[in-house]
Amino acid sequence: MRATEKKILLAATKLFSEFGYSGVSTRKIAEVAGVNELTIFRVYKSKSNLLQAVIRYFAFEGNIVEKIAHEITGNVKKDIQIFADTYYMFLQNNIKMYLIQIREIDEEGLKFTNTIDYTAFMKDYFVKKAEAKEFFGDPYLVATSIVSMIMGIFTLKVHAPTIYSDADHRELINRFVRDIIRLYCEQ
Repeated sequence: MRATEKKILLAATKLFSEFGYSGVSTRKIAEVAGVNELTIFRVYKSKSNLLQAVIRYFAFEGNIVEKIAHEITGNVKKDIQIFADTYYMFLQNNIKMYLIQIREIDEEGLKFTNTIDYTAFMKDYFVKKAEAKEFFGDPYLVATSIVSMIMGIFTLKVHAPTIYSDADHRELINRFVRDIIRLYCEQ
């Protein structure tokens, strides 16, 4: 990463954490970073893209795709559980970034960049497993389903905890994973 980009990311992170996404202008970020405001737009194209870069760079576990690439085993049944568990823990460990994305990014901005990348990585994994006849579902549909289910459990736990007051999120995830394995890995 270039020194200029790092200065911008550090300034943006500091200001977003102090004043929120909406409470900070790109002009103020540029001023704190010691760069021209046009540099921010040349590098990131928009304030929303800058926030996504902050999230990628400063997420608790770094880039989730790099993390999962080192954790998967090659055994599709085990890996589906790893995909689900890793994504839930990523959300849990980055709750502040999650809340910023939910509350503050404008409608045109990209939300959940790490989730988009994670879904694409999982889809590619399932494509390879389908080619090897170890997986029998639609790779994109299953990857999207896993991410949607985990995001749904996490979102309801954060915003409506009484919905899951009688259910353990871990058991919900494990039951979902068992169903995915039964449907798409056992022919």
